Amino acid sequence: MTAELGDLREFLHARKLKATRTRRLIFQEIIASSDAHPNASEIHQRLTRKGERVSLASVYRTLSLFVKSGLVSQVDLGEDHSHYEPGGPKAGHGHLICLSCGSVTEFSDPKIHRLIGRIGRDRDFGLDKFSIQAFGYCGKCR
Repeated sequence: MTAELGDLREFLHARKLKATRTRRLIFQEIIASSDAHPNASEIHQRLTRKGERVSLASVYRTLSLFVKSGLVSQVDLGEDHSHYEPGGPKAGHGHLICLSCGSVTEFSDPKIHRLIGRIGRDRDFGLDKFSIQAFGYCGKCR
């Protein structure tokens, strides 16, 4: 987690923004729950349960800043709100989302990376990153 916090400090410093305690707490919460894909409300609730005084508005503003920076990815899991996960090395992966229980399973495959890359090149598109969401039913719910 130290490397990720270094990325956060570096990003904020480069943009002459303060590395506030609130920003660090929100970023740490996203990193700590990287496989859970929390939404803004869940992040806020977790911080509140830990005794941290952070407003929901601050969580949303901070998440927006993190998404713009590439430190965090915003993911649509087929709900009425966004979920968040650490950005960076994990970019370029997909999510298998169960329509029954809502479980999310991440996947990555070099063949998909090559295919998406080829599609981008064929269309003269400078691919930066990608994410795929596939909806269906997990083994437990089928």
